[in-house]
Amino acid sequence: MEQSYILTFDIEEWYILQFHGQGSVDEYAGRYDVLLDRVLGDLGKIGTKATFFCLGKLAKQFPSVVRRIAEAGHEVACHSNEHRWLTDLSEKEFYEDTYEALASIEDITGEKVKGYRAPAFSIGSRNKWALNILSELGIEYDCSIFPASRDFGGFPEFSEDKPVIVSYRGTEMKELPINVTRVLGRDVAFSGGGYFRLFPFPLLKKFIGKNNYLMTYFHMRDFDKEQKRVWNMRYFKNYYGIEGAYDKFIRLLDEYDFVSVAQAIKGIDWESVRKIEI
Repeated sequence: MEQSYILTFDIEEWYILQFHGQGSVDEYAGRYDVLLDRVLGDLGKIGTKATFFCLGKLAKQFPSVVRRIAEAGHEVACHSNEHRWLTDLSEKEFYEDTYEALASIEDITGEKVKGYRAPAFSIGSRNKWALNILSELGIEYDCSIFPASRDFGGFPEFSEDKPVIVSYRGTEMKELPINVTRVLGRDVAFSGGGYFRLFPFPLLKKFIGKNNYLMTYFHMRDFDKEQKRVWNMRYFKNYYGIEGAYDKFIRLLDEYDFVSVAQAIKGIDWESVRKIEI
């Protein structure tokens, strides 16, 4: 497989903070609007396209967010409707959630949504049926599999951390999973979220250099130094390194040539990739 570094974002904060009543909409939405504009502006300067996995409810309640992403020429994909983990949904509930999300996003962009990422990477061994439903709804590729154990999901039985074709009950799906690397006896994802903020840049480069495939996953909150901090068991993971996270992100863009998922898929010889029955 040719070298493929993929840039993706999960776009959810506007809706989630409103749903949980966490402060004034004007205050937090305005802050995330600024962050999004900064990201879009910096990507525009270097001509890099990314994939933005958006919530359906966000598209309905904050349509300008999705519209700005689409108008900047980036790929808009689906991140569910209400950010409910698939481990909590029945097959019927998942179908309805995804159907509504796709309708809301496509109403804004005017284009068919081809990609999906589950909230918290929550497609695993117990709900592989989700891939059949995604295919039924016209989804062509999935980026939901996290091939290691994690707090809210994970699929540790999955054997690959590079693009494959997965098959389940006669349905095939292009799968572009998250990368993991072995650190102190544990498989960790280093290309987004807390671990991206935790690891120093030279170590990130070492991890990236082990493979010619990289799937990133960033959130606006990863760059939000002004967010209200909640003291709990996850405080370190949620906030460590946030002060310098955006500078590290820009350094990553300077070091590597990133593409969207849609661009990466065009460059992959799908006839030669591994096919996995799950």
